[in-house]
Amino acid sequence: MRKSNYFSTIILLSSLAAIVLFSGYGQSFAIGGESSDFPGNTIFKAGIDIKQFTNKLLHAPGIFILQLIIIMITARIVGFLFQMIGQPMVIGEIVAGLILGPSVLGAVAPQVSVFLFPEQSIDILRQLSQLGLIFFMFIIGMELDLQSFKSSARKAITISIASIAFPFISGIVLAFFIFNDFSGQNVQFMSFALFLGTTLCITAFPILARIVQERKLSQTPVGNMSISVAAIGDVIGWCMLAVVIAIIRSGSISNSILTIGLCILYIVSMFRFVKPFMYRMGKVYASRETMGKPIVAFVFLLILISTLIAEAIGINALFGAFMAGVIMPENMNFKRVFTEKIEDVSLVILLPLFFVATGLRTEIGLINSASLWLLCLLIILIATLSKFGGTLLASRYVGLNWRNSLILSTLMNSRGLMELIVLNIGYDLGLLGPELFTMLVLMALITTFFTGPGLNLINVFKPRKESITIREKAYKIMISFANPKMGGTLLNLTHQLVSAKACDTQFTALHISPRSDLSPDDAMIFEKESFGPIRHYAESKGLSLSTLYRNTSDIHGEILNNCKLEKPDFLLLGSARSVFSTDILGGILKRIIPEANCDILVFNERNFSEIQSVLMVYSGKGDEYLFDYAKMLNHNNSRKFYIYHLGLENKELNDAFDNSGIPMVPVTGNLLQPAFLRSVDLVMVAEQNWKAFEEKNNLPINHLPSLLIIHKGSNGNRILNH
Repeated sequence: MRKSNYFSTIILLSSLAAIVLFSGYGQSFAIGGESSDFPGNTIFKAGIDIKQFTNKLLHAPGIFILQLIIIMITARIVGFLFQMIGQPMVIGEIVAGLILGPSVLGAVAPQVSVFLFPEQSIDILRQLSQLGLIFFMFIIGMELDLQSFKSSARKAITISIASIAFPFISGIVLAFFIFNDFSGQNVQFMSFALFLGTTLCITAFPILARIVQERKLSQTPVGNMSISVAAIGDVIGWCMLAVVIAIIRSGSISNSILTIGLCILYIVSMFRFVKPFMYRMGKVYASRETMGKPIVAFVFLLILISTLIAEAIGINALFGAFMAGVIMPENMNFKRVFTEKIEDVSLVILLPLFFVATGLRTEIGLINSASLWLLCLLIILIATLSKFGGTLLASRYVGLNWRNSLILSTLMNSRGLMELIVLNIGYDLGLLGPELFTMLVLMALITTFFTGPGLNLINVFKPRKESITIREKAYKIMISFANPKMGGTLLNLTHQLVSAKACDTQFTALHISPRSDLSPDDAMIFEKESFGPIRHYAESKGLSLSTLYRNTSDIHGEILNNCKLEKPDFLLLGSARSVFSTDILGGILKRIIPEANCDILVFNERNFSEIQSVLMVYSGKGDEYLFDYAKMLNHNNSRKFYIYHLGLENKELNDAFDNSGIPMVPVTGNLLQPAFLRSVDLVMVAEQNWKAFEEKNNLPINHLPSLLIIHKGSNGNRILNH
């Protein structure tokens, strides 16, 4: 087989070489055979025509593909860096857009900026980014659960109205002072003031929801209240924007009455006729199997028709996409399928185009004087204090305590992407001058950036809980897993390991979703699915199991933090390989093991079910703690133990046997004997000796039975204390 592959490769490469070498010769022969050079010389004479190559890139689709590559790489890198400092990835992606715009790239390397983003390509970027925004607003509409805040609707509406009214009035007052110098050309004051007030009202519902999820607030009263307040504010804010746009395009309130009336008729029709139809459709087509391409095409057509109607009425097309999402069926499976179909393309490819298009409009260099920077600072202060203060006063009025009121006010001050969408609408309408547009973009970034630090500051003053004395468990064990099926397998292993005291053992299951962009609804679904197998096993055996579900890309950091908080006797993990390695202790395990403050058990599973026989790999070089785990397994003296030693003298080995108190059968000879390996259910080896064991015996991992690699944590082994 290998010889055949080599032969095929040689033939293919020879054919390609012949084509390249003789292509030039064939051309010269066709025009009279004037050239007597060796055929391959034409290649070296021609070289690479850089100018021709550049000209090709400057025409579609070359330049557009190059732009996509640069945008996606920059957005991912900067977004990841911001995630590392505890900020939402979208903030990093917005900053990436600013980096690629005139504020950074245009100032540092203007020729590169002109080459990457020529003027004729900007319109294409903006049009495609609008398509991304349409799909994004549709997803935002779907994420709104209008039924979830009925129980707290009165309080939520009161807080939401206050969080909108205070900044709206502040924006109108601010407009009075800056209208003459910073509005667009031929703009009426009322249009400018209404729009500026609206921009200060915005709260980024998607970012707020994700911060609530990441901060583990989703199951708390203040977390649920913040989602309700932001959802109501989102609906009110976009309805306000629709009315403001109608007034701006009509020129006056009296001329906009028809547009506002059509807008109300459109909203009522969507809820009265389209929503019931979609509700029935959601009942019938609730799974991937039943949801064929005609249904998908119908929903996409509905989105586009809704956006077209909204644009034709005289309000923005994005409001139509938002309404199309709001009237989608409440069936979670239906929503989930469409979110998965749309989200990856819109968020990963199309939405970064919007950030870059915004960045190309934003020129921080226009704020080139102390007075302009003071005005920028004043806008940030007004936006922050009015939003924060209005929310705080209303929260206290409806009965929230000071701490929850402060948390809610800080969350509501996050503006993020939604603010950028509104600002771009105002810029397209000619309401904002370039200097004011830049100031408001900076305001959106800064208010969102300080949401995380603000919550951290509030937590510093969190009152300490009184210590509660609880009955000490026989063991406290944490299990962390990625694959739901592996969760059940790991609990099965742990149950057999501590079965003598299983009824008194406290098991904690930790599952971390690496996606920080999950909506609260999706997170609830994934949480239920992730813990399904492990909960089923725990219930069948009567085990005490608590679960922890987290959303973060910092998987190794989250695991270590939970170990510090829970203080388990040991942590059990599944084996992990990185993309570029076959090492079963690779991936995030390489970062967890050296920093662990408890014992780490890494399990590599192969057809695992019941433990009847165990092979211990013992070196005598600090791995005596393996016998502690062997004693746990030997609680009923029904399991058979084998021991294999690495380079020890017989005396040392015999001493180890005597001290362990466990009857063990020494193993000599070749471990690759199939009959012996089939008789073993579990291999136990110390982490520091695993590589030596693997290399000495030249053992492919797929030839071994299930493997348990044990690392002794920095706090020392606590197993014997029990």
